[in-house]
Amino acid sequence: MLNVKLLVDKLFLTKIEKINPRLYRFLTYDIYRRVYSPIINLFRYKDKYFFDEVAIEISTYCNRKCDYCANKNYESKKEFMSEQVFYEIIKQLKGIKFSGIISYAFFNEPLFDERLAKFTKHVKKELPKSIIALTTNGDLLTVEKAIELEKAGIDKFIVTIHDKKPERAYNRLLEVKKVLKYKMRLQTVYDLDLHNMAGEVEIKQYKNYKKRTRCLHALKCLITYSGDVLLCCVDFHRKHVFGNVMSNNILEIWKRGSAIRKELLSKNYARYEMCKKCLEMDN
Repeated sequence: MLNVKLLVDKLFLTKIEKINPRLYRFLTYDIYRRVYSPIINLFRYKDKYFFDEVAIEISTYCNRKCDYCANKNYESKKEFMSEQVFYEIIKQLKGIKFSGIISYAFFNEPLFDERLAKFTKHVKKELPKSIIALTTNGDLLTVEKAIELEKAGIDKFIVTIHDKKPERAYNRLLEVKKVLKYKMRLQTVYDLDLHNMAGEVEIKQYKNYKKRTRCLHALKCLITYSGDVLLCCVDFHRKHVFGNVMSNNILEIWKRGSAIRKELLSKNYARYEMCKKCLEMDN
């Protein structure tokens, strides 16, 4: 299944990405979450709301303070996930035969962790059917680093240029894309569907916006550097913790949030203030 996904991306989706980034997001993200993932999870785990992506925060540091990110107003401590926690996460995922997406993403820049290639090799060895994705601002992504990480096992590089005048960085990263080809998605901030990070970032034109769709972030398992499993990937202040992988099995932790996930997927956002403020499900 992994090879099929990557082949489709190579032959079809990459061309659409150049023409219409939003259509690309719909085909690769929304359809995957709304159609493909529930069928697989219902068959494999008897739960159509089982997570299809695990986002791992291997470190907390980010070198940027973007206006549209919750990180801009706070100074995050430089913390790194211990290897013990990382290997425990992968061990548990192997135990349930996880084959979804493993992503290095939260409010951080993963390339500042020198263990990234080492960690990726381990994931690829233990979870060969999973897709490994790196989300980065590209500041530290050189041709040499890209080759190293691709060989280690990263399948998708999602690179967003955050400069207001992106031409210089874009030209530099085009050299990286020539090497990675279809595996690298290169975009600028102007290509993004920005939202208010659960109320942490003010977007004036959306103050009275009332549209609501299902929150598909409920199907993502976010694990912080300490091993805590959070409700959502925009829970910047880490307020809603369901458990810790060093104390409980990831399956047990996931089941604790089953009630709130059903509410979110039913467009009921009343339980948490964070969810009531969030515009992410409006895109």
